[in-house]
Amino acid sequence: MRVGRQKTEDRRPKAAERGQTAGPRPQAAGLRPLSAVLCLAFFLISLAARAGEIYSGRLYTVPAKIYVNQAFEIHFELEVTFGNEVGDMQISGIPNNPALLTVGQLETVSQNRIMRDAQAINVLHYTAAARCHQPINQTFEPALLCMLSEHRSAGFFSHVQSFQKQLKLDPFTLRVLPLPEAGRPAQFSGAIGAFRLRGGLSQTSVQPGDIITLSLELAGQGWLNDAAMPAPPPSPLFKTYPAKERLREPLRIQTEQVFIPTATNATEIAATRFCFFNPATERYEESVAGPFRLTFTSLSAAPKTDDVRVIDTATPAAAAALPQTVTLERMSLTLRQAVPLLLGCGGALAAFFVFFLLYGRHRRSAFLIGAALLAAGIGTGYALSGKTAAATRTLTRHTEVLFAPSHAAAALFSLNPGSAVIPLESAGAWVRVDASGRRGWLPASTLSE
Repeated sequence: MRVGRQKTEDRRPKAAERGQTAGPRPQAAGLRPLSAVLCLAFFLISLAARAGEIYSGRLYTVPAKIYVNQAFEIHFELEVTFGNEVGDMQISGIPNNPALLTVGQLETVSQNRIMRDAQAINVLHYTAAARCHQPINQTFEPALLCMLSEHRSAGFFSHVQSFQKQLKLDPFTLRVLPLPEAGRPAQFSGAIGAFRLRGGLSQTSVQPGDIITLSLELAGQGWLNDAAMPAPPPSPLFKTYPAKERLREPLRIQTEQVFIPTATNATEIAATRFCFFNPATERYEESVAGPFRLTFTSLSAAPKTDDVRVIDTATPAAAAALPQTVTLERMSLTLRQAVPLLLGCGGALAAFFVFFLLYGRHRRSAFLIGAALLAAGIGTGYALSGKTAAATRTLTRHTEVLFAPSHAAAALFSLNPGSAVIPLESAGAWVRVDASGRRGWLPASTLSE
């Protein structure tokens, strides 16, 4: 028993010793949750921190003086806290009427940093293309609605804060003037800006009847809308065709027009003038293209081009196809040659019929009337045969029949050597012919004598 008590008493001091050494450990462990709470509180405080601010914003136009339908720019300057980004901008208080004002999308131009009262500020610069269609002089009270975003960091954590912001912008005055009436030309087409008209001829060394193409181009900066390309004034010395528009863009127009000189005194195509209003000078101006000079060459130079065309177009296959190609022409020529013979035969038959009909009763009258009918038929046939032979010509070589008396004219059809044609009219070294109902122009040197 004593031994048992002894052992029991011996254990108590050891338990006390263990209590003394374990006492400080709970106090050190309590510091850890405290530091975690402090970090979380700091993080929550940083989340609740106030975002950046928008300090000011203003709208203005460039240039300051604007005319109706003149292209101009609306500039927008916005000052925000440095490090902030602006998005989803909506500006209200400006008329949204397409019939009055057309405004494009705002685009970022620049971003600058300035210091004001020891604080960094971002100055954001935006522009938008605009055009006003009616005169106006009015001041507006615009307002801005946007999202302001800022990148924030707290220790190892980072995030983006976005806040919706509203700001009343500075008053915006829009003044658009009407186009001046003084000095407005009658041919003014409504173009606003600065434009240049240029032109050129397809060839300047020509002959009467050649086809000349006048190409015009109008380009510049401003507003053309539906302005029409001008044309040179008409002249009795040229056969003129309507101009064709080859290209139309917002700031460029291209056209082509065909002229055919009818005489050698058609030495120039008159100048073309385009009138527009220039807002920079505040007056009506015009751009002039021309006059366009022409030089007439001798007719002896024409066969050179014709020889080249013969070499290019003649092929062995054309000779093989000759019988099929000219069958209709040969038939037409044969009929024309047969008509005089038919008239002579008809006169002879009529003479013999009348002679045998009257021979039994009136021999003398039968001889006279029969001879007269025979002479009439033969004489008419001979005269018609001579006229047909004089009117019909044949080709001496392969050639192309053209739309106009010019080597630059469009080809209508081709004729092979020996084809029969009837000349209708002539113009210099060119002849207009009829080939079995098809008509066109060809060089006179291709016809037989």
